[in-house]
Amino acid sequence: MKNVTFTTRRTLSRRTFLKGTGVALALPWLDAMHAALAAEPVAPRRFIGILNYFSFHAPHLFPAEQGTDYTPTPYLELLGEHRRDFSLISGLNHPEVRDGHTSDKSFFTGAPHPASPSFRNTVSLDQLAASRIGRSTRFASLNFSTSGNYSCSYTPSGVAVPPETSAARMFTRLFVDGTRAEVTAEVARISEGQSILDRVAGQARQLQRDVGSADRDKLDQYFTSVRELEVRMKKAESYARQPKPNPGVPPLRDPGLGEDTAHFGCMMDVARLALQTDLTRIVTLYFVGTSKTPSRPADSFAYHDLSHHGQDKGKIERLAILERDVIREWGGLIGKLKSTPEHGRRLLDQTMVVMGAGMGNASSHDATNLPIFVAGGGFKHGRHIAHNPKSPPPLCNLWVQTLQHLGVETEKFGTSKGQAIAGLDVA
Repeated sequence: MKNVTFTTRRTLSRRTFLKGTGVALALPWLDAMHAALAAEPVAPRRFIGILNYFSFHAPHLFPAEQGTDYTPTPYLELLGEHRRDFSLISGLNHPEVRDGHTSDKSFFTGAPHPASPSFRNTVSLDQLAASRIGRSTRFASLNFSTSGNYSCSYTPSGVAVPPETSAARMFTRLFVDGTRAEVTAEVARISEGQSILDRVAGQARQLQRDVGSADRDKLDQYFTSVRELEVRMKKAESYARQPKPNPGVPPLRDPGLGEDTAHFGCMMDVARLALQTDLTRIVTLYFVGTSKTPSRPADSFAYHDLSHHGQDKGKIERLAILERDVIREWGGLIGKLKSTPEHGRRLLDQTMVVMGAGMGNASSHDATNLPIFVAGGGFKHGRHIAHNPKSPPPLCNLWVQTLQHLGVETEKFGTSKGQAIAGLDVA
């Protein structure tokens, strides 16, 4: 029997706040925030994409068996409580991407030959999605990295989007209200930007009277861009005057130098809170490496050196310590998304979470047989989906499914062949 949702006749704005005695408390997304007596509320779909620079040691990760009855490997044992909520995909890669460490540039784009001197990247799937659905939220997308020198997000012109490297700074930006003076200053900066646009637009209109038809078309495109930017800036001014959502947790602090595994976990916490409060629906995160790890805080590790283990048993044992902690942090994100309710379901059900790497074997710089975790998103999970690495479907097929999950109507992205990843089916 279909569940019946009762609503009141009163409707509330999605950004309704309870105010009193100098505080403002953001409300969660309530049924009353939809039209009264509407059919059933539809929660937005979301995406978190995570890139791990040094990949994972394949023998500790991939099961020998396919399907749902696989025997957990040492890494998958850590995710036992989430087994029915994620799938592990093996055998995928990007065609014409065999470029070792520089393969990371193509992970979310599929652009070929990233090590080539003439390489020019293409748009990453998160930025394509942000251009289509990003106007629905305060932030079209968020991009994190544990190193400011590495980004996994690229604009339509192939330029890397500068990442946020501090979980604490992003938490403050998203959730901590400034003083009245700080808010006034932010609004003034936005307003000044609008006045600059007005002056530029006026000069362009003057030019329009003096140029030919081809240039007038270019100017018309320019005006369209200016108008779109003005709309975004007015929206930003409106947001600047509003109290920020209360995530219900105390402010975060960044871990110490070298503690990037713990920092990775903090960044995922901020990403989850941003999705939960609907500040954004699209997040990318690049885990570049670490020299400290939570399970062995007194030890120092050289992640890059360990990833080039050359089958040395001692190096593999220490590498496994690092990678097990990374997987634990990812499992923590999945657990928190599972425990967060939304419209009688779990936040995870509406959130597609992908974690993978641009290399299948960091020791040999092999960019085939990439490790790909997929959790949530309304897919059937609990299985090892194995493809033949000698004749694999392109990873961009998965990116098409990701875009479709987000409501972006497309049958093509990068090197995709217009087919879904066999075995990754909608529940």
